[in-house]
Amino acid sequence: MIENQLNKIRFSILESCYKIKEGHIGSAFSVLEIVFVIFKKYFKKNFFILSKGHAAIGIYAVMNFFKIIKNKDYLSFCDFDSKLGGHPDSTKLPHLNFSTGSLGHGLPTSAGLAFALKMKKDKKQVICLIGDQELMEGTTWESLHIIDNYKLKNITVIIDRNNSDFRSIKFLNLRKKLSAFCDKIVEVDGHNVLKLDKVINKSLKHKKTFYIIIANTIKGKGIKSIENNPAWHHKAPSKKELGLFKKELKI
Repeated sequence: MIENQLNKIRFSILESCYKIKEGHIGSAFSVLEIVFVIFKKYFKKNFFILSKGHAAIGIYAVMNFFKIIKNKDYLSFCDFDSKLGGHPDSTKLPHLNFSTGSLGHGLPTSAGLAFALKMKKDKKQVICLIGDQELMEGTTWESLHIIDNYKLKNITVIIDRNNSDFRSIKFLNLRKKLSAFCDKIVEVDGHNVLKLDKVINKSLKHKKTFYIIIANTIKGKGIKSIENNPAWHHKAPSKKELGLFKKELKI
């Protein structure tokens, strides 16, 4: 049942991108299960920040599925006067807390929010989803230093490890590098909803330190011709492809 729901969301993303000829389908598909779990169970009681803002259409689709975004707004994706741009704008969609786009900005703002919540003794926690290419940004490592230095226990960092770095500088020994800042690092299949739910739930309940979750994913997951295909980083399907993809997803 969950797989069918996710495939319907995937197809709605494809339809939206086909209509407007815009959107990052590969990134949206790689984070889909992660975001599905967050918005199904953990969104209302915590803060969620999407650092990899180019995956926005995936988040919009999930929010629409859970009726957080109205159909009218969702169908307006990337129209001139739409609330939903190619990257999230928090002035138009406050649910996402911060406007993001340029990589490396989401974790710094998440660290600042977590620090403020700690000062106010607010029990809400911060969930920040970053892309693995953001590990090439100095701000990411500076933020981890801040989180560790100020002993911020109220933040969960989820890394969408879809191996986008295979075309640039490969990020080797990731877990070892992260261990300098955090001793609660968990790797999980980023497309397994049950396992994701279990580890996110555990990270939010754990009070002794913060968690880093490395979610191993496939960019473009769900459509074979899109999976790990750089051509689909920022590309919309044709009418013919849309029909073929619909059959592949068994919609």
